[in-house]
Amino acid sequence: MNLPKTYDASEYEADIYKLWENSGAFQPSGKGEPFSIVLPPPNATGKLHIGHSAMLAIEDTVVRYQRMQGRDTLWVPGTDHAAIATNAVMEKQLAEEGKSKHDIGREEFLSRLADFVENSQDNIRTQMKAMGASLDWTRERYTMEPAMNRIVSEVFIKMAADDLMYRGHRIVNWDGVLQTTVSDDEIEYKEETTSFYTFKYGPFEIGTARPETKFGDKYVVMHPDDERYKEYEHGQEIEVDWINGKITATIIKDEEVDPEFGTGVMTITPWHSVVDFEIAERHKLDKQQIIDLDGKLLKVAGEFEGMHIDEARPKIVEKMKDLGLLVSENTEYVHNVGYSDRGKAVIEPQIMEQWFIDVNKPAVNWKGKDRSLKEVMQMVVRDGDIEILPKRFEKIYFAWVDNLRDWCVSRQIWWGHRIPAWYQQKDEGGHDIHVGYEAPDDGDWHQDPDTLDTWFSSAFWTWSTLIPPEVALDDKNTLEDMLKKSPDFQKYHPTNLMETGYDIIFFWVARMILMTTYVTGQIPFETVYLHGLVRTKDGGKMSKSKPETIIDPLEVIPKYGTDAVRLSLLVGQAPGNDMRMYEEKIASYRNFCNKLWNIARYVEGVVGDDFELHNPKPKSASDHWILSRLSESLAETEKLMSSYEIGKAYEVLYHFIWDDFADWYIEASKVEANNNMLVHILEATLKAAHPFAPFVTETIWDTLKWEKKLLIHSEWPQIKPGDANQAKEFEEIRTIVREVRTISSELSQKGMTLYYSDSKFLDENGDIVTRLTNLLGVNKVSSGHGLHLTQTSEACWLDVESAKVEAYIESLKKRLKDHDTSIAGLKGRLKNKSYVSNAPKELVAESKQMLKDERAQSMRLKAEIDKLEKSYQ
Repeated sequence: MNLPKTYDASEYEADIYKLWENSGAFQPSGKGEPFSIVLPPPNATGKLHIGHSAMLAIEDTVVRYQRMQGRDTLWVPGTDHAAIATNAVMEKQLAEEGKSKHDIGREEFLSRLADFVENSQDNIRTQMKAMGASLDWTRERYTMEPAMNRIVSEVFIKMAADDLMYRGHRIVNWDGVLQTTVSDDEIEYKEETTSFYTFKYGPFEIGTARPETKFGDKYVVMHPDDERYKEYEHGQEIEVDWINGKITATIIKDEEVDPEFGTGVMTITPWHSVVDFEIAERHKLDKQQIIDLDGKLLKVAGEFEGMHIDEARPKIVEKMKDLGLLVSENTEYVHNVGYSDRGKAVIEPQIMEQWFIDVNKPAVNWKGKDRSLKEVMQMVVRDGDIEILPKRFEKIYFAWVDNLRDWCVSRQIWWGHRIPAWYQQKDEGGHDIHVGYEAPDDGDWHQDPDTLDTWFSSAFWTWSTLIPPEVALDDKNTLEDMLKKSPDFQKYHPTNLMETGYDIIFFWVARMILMTTYVTGQIPFETVYLHGLVRTKDGGKMSKSKPETIIDPLEVIPKYGTDAVRLSLLVGQAPGNDMRMYEEKIASYRNFCNKLWNIARYVEGVVGDDFELHNPKPKSASDHWILSRLSESLAETEKLMSSYEIGKAYEVLYHFIWDDFADWYIEASKVEANNNMLVHILEATLKAAHPFAPFVTETIWDTLKWEKKLLIHSEWPQIKPGDANQAKEFEEIRTIVREVRTISSELSQKGMTLYYSDSKFLDENGDIVTRLTNLLGVNKVSSGHGLHLTQTSEACWLDVESAKVEAYIESLKKRLKDHDTSIAGLKGRLKNKSYVSNAPKELVAESKQMLKDERAQSMRLKAEIDKLEKSYQ
């Protein structure tokens, strides 16, 4: 035999992957309808975690399936430069050396980072290959490669020319630890309990959790319809005592104020609050900075100047108390506090001069009309051009897009795509701005030191990866030229599928739609599949702070094999739903691989060299039945895969392989084997299972060497069903066998004989029934006494010992009595009007379901007792 007794995945997987890669299997065939997908790029400096593994398992299953369907399939790999995270890693390394980035300079800093990333990329490639990812490595891309840098710069320059990219003073999210702006989506909100202060502000009372921001407050705002303050007019000025003495305050009426919150009156700090900033913008009010970029108070704070806000807050409150301006303090105020996802610092809103994308200006000709970026983002999903799976995430998508503000794309870090803009100081103050690759020849120009948001460059991922580097780097080519001169873009874009986690629907998915529709005039993808988070066994979040909760795929793969890891991530997988992952689960899916292996060993052992490939002629009812079951299973699998219900598709194949093929057909073949059919069914099974468990299927295929080409190059199996009447005959065999097995189990009696009086069916199939039931035999007699089978139309009965039947009947009657007692109790409970009226609805519904279940059990037992008593009267 070619197949060893046991399957040890670790002995085969590395060699199998090399076979695939060397055979060119991962590259598009150039034939068939195109199917394309780009890999969401993991961080180049990161490590493969279980979330990446889920992504790779899902995408690789889809890609392998599409290849076998004859599609011209392209799966593009790549990595992301992960600007903030990677920058932070290098700054931490320098700090450990007692240095900062300013000590070594920008050029040396970037050089070190480039070397660091290059080494890390090798690691992540190795890890992705370990998961069996059949990516086209000849087309691998990196978000910071020179070609991508040119594309990024071209888009920036184009947006500036279209007045979509502008530099302006607007409020942004500031991370005081990383010393950079961050996007709205990079903020993690945590519920915290803190103090909430109410202060006297002239004739009003105003509340705040941040007294350190209130030094410059000179506007008091209320809702225009609030009857409590109708005596005050918009624009009216009043004198009030405040932290550092008397000030003149101005009344502002604005609908943003919630009359139900606190006193319905608030002062505003436009420099340090998004809501306050927008109110100030609407009414053209002054804005003043109170806190600097290090979290320290400025000169406006008087005696508190230079103090960090954490130190200053209690001292400010104490001063307000001494001035008689503190009305009350609520120490149990619960509110959400924003933290930087990367830097972990509390976000401090700041007004800064930054680069922004205008999302509201009509600038994209979409479906015959100039529309804003926001409008196009709304239309493509609302019109069904892009389908989001699961559909419920469309509401979440629109909740974000409908409230989208101009996107701040500049970051104050060195690692990333440097902004192609140049500044020259003006004599009268301010500066001139030039957008372009190089500075103008005249004057003293300096390039903007900032870099672009990582999500800006990764927003081009579906199409920038399809532009050959030599095309992108040709400085004669405009963006339009690049797209026209790129065969991959022309053939494979829009991509068919974007598969990613639901947690980055705003970070990335929405921004790809925004940028791709603007630059290319196309949608980036047709379908978005949002997978859920991988959680612990008890549903918790895997956390670096709790290493015991984390499953490292590179640790479990050597123990259980890649296929077991993949299957544990696919089964139960549904778009948008979180899944639980634990080592016992992975171990259980190793059984599937072993089952396939054992099936293959059995078939190899039976057929030897005595078979013909591709010429299976059904000879028995079991042959016709297995062909029909395989045909049905394949059709159902294809239907589920077409709607990306991958977990359900696997379950269909699992039940065919485990139940139909192994438990029934192989057992039937032990009576009389049809070698050609055994080989035919095994080959089709390996093909169908290959997208889900590629290593074990390819290992079996390659070891048997029945075919010259690798399994990965095979087509999806096309199986004609067997003769319906013959298949039905085997179903009758299964009916008899199941009932005999049930009776044997219930009565604990083995070694029985099945008798029948007149049945051509059993004349022809007695041997197989005997084999599948472990009966002593199936005998034809003219008449006889025994336990009649009731689920079959054939007149047949078992020679069961009377004493065992009688004892069994008595045990059934005891069980029936227990059920009847339970039924009486439940009926009494539900007749009690007080219970039905006052008990929780869920409890009443549960009682009704219990009554229904008990009645069903009672009816089943009565029928069983009646059958047994009639047989043994």
